[in-house]
Amino acid sequence: MSTNPAALLEAYGRLIRASRDSGGAEETLWVATERDRARIVQSSPVRRLQQKTQVFALDVKASVRSRLTHSLEVQQAGRQLLRAIVDRQAWMRPLATPLQDLLEMACLLHDVGNPPFGHFGEAVCRHWLASHLDNLAGQALPTARSAQWPVLRADLLAFDGNAQSLRLVHSLQQLDLTYSQLAALIKYPYPAGAGSKAGYFYSEAPLMARLQQALGLRDGVRHPLVYLMELADDISYCIADLEDAVDRRLLSQARLLAHLQDGECEPYLADLLHSANQAPEGFFPAFRRQLTEELVVLASEGFVQQQSQLLAGEAVAGLLRDSPAARVLARLKQVARQQVFSQREVEALELQGHAAIGGVLDHYACLLAMPAADFAALALGGGEPAHPLALRLYHRLPPRHLAAYRRALTEALPNFDCSAEQEWYYRVRLILDFVSGMTDTYVLEEYRLLRGI
Repeated sequence: MSTNPAALLEAYGRLIRASRDSGGAEETLWVATERDRARIVQSSPVRRLQQKTQVFALDVKASVRSRLTHSLEVQQAGRQLLRAIVDRQAWMRPLATPLQDLLEMACLLHDVGNPPFGHFGEAVCRHWLASHLDNLAGQALPTARSAQWPVLRADLLAFDGNAQSLRLVHSLQQLDLTYSQLAALIKYPYPAGAGSKAGYFYSEAPLMARLQQALGLRDGVRHPLVYLMELADDISYCIADLEDAVDRRLLSQARLLAHLQDGECEPYLADLLHSANQAPEGFFPAFRRQLTEELVVLASEGFVQQQSQLLAGEAVAGLLRDSPAARVLARLKQVARQQVFSQREVEALELQGHAAIGGVLDHYACLLAMPAADFAALALGGGEPAHPLALRLYHRLPPRHLAAYRRALTEALPNFDCSAEQEWYYRVRLILDFVSGMTDTYVLEEYRLLRGI
């Protein structure tokens, strides 16, 4: 692709559009992205992030980050990255506001699909599905399965917070965001069950096809803003997780500095640590500011250099070239893995999460073991006396989630070969939507209620 500004603006124009999946009235790009912004900021999934784990679950200390405060920091890092890119290219200024809205909101939404207890909660959900899905399907579905069943089974087994984010904002909350906003959120443009990373479930595959057609994105190709959202996340959590560990006194600042300088310490890192230690605002604010500013410069340079490839849908290795600042970022990740995530206190909290998430899924599994006719009877108030427990559990399911389940069964969905498998697929999604949407405190309360403790 040409590096001529007119050609680049035309390419951006194809990827940044006001069109929505619902169609609707024609909007200008500025109005459409502002509406997206308002819908996202005011949405309940964003509010729930305040009681979801970043690293330290169930923490009552306000200074320790939740998913919400982390996401706000990612949003700010994304803003800095975008502004630096626009500053390098004056011809981008007409697009600056919509680009900034799209990137900031993708950053704010990037973790909304994570279940309680974060990435550990994801692993618990996948392990539970691997242990129970086949047995439950055997009880609820006919013995003879369609040729499509292996695809549906692989999709259900591959629960992923990234794919759940897309499902949450579109299928459950019905925010009706622009295709460009949705595309900026999809970190991995691959279907669940096809590999280790997933960006969408089978339930959202038709949406993904329409989105790709509207924006001209090929299979497996990211929207360019995703690269910036991903880097903003890296910049934010690498520093924040270590700051929270010091705040929680899992590490002293002296021990942290020793770990960072363990082995061969580059002059850049030594100078950065010394400067931050001497700064009047304190070590972490100064360290974060100096390193972020350096990474923003490098990333904006890398984005501009590879811009034509990104807009053409060509794969790039990343935005950060090998540099002292990039190596410090990698070092921060390594120290967090070795010195924070394996701490006894962190693992004890994760054990609570394992018991709670697995326990809640165990109780609600009876809704998945029922034949479709028995489950449908629960909606009509039936189930007594044959299914007294199932009826009460059904009544605890959120109306919004039940409405999404019913819509999926009444809409024409040509991508399903068997109606019985379609119903059960969406019933499993219903339970996963419910549990993954819980906050850390809610899943513990639900577990205690169900256990009578």
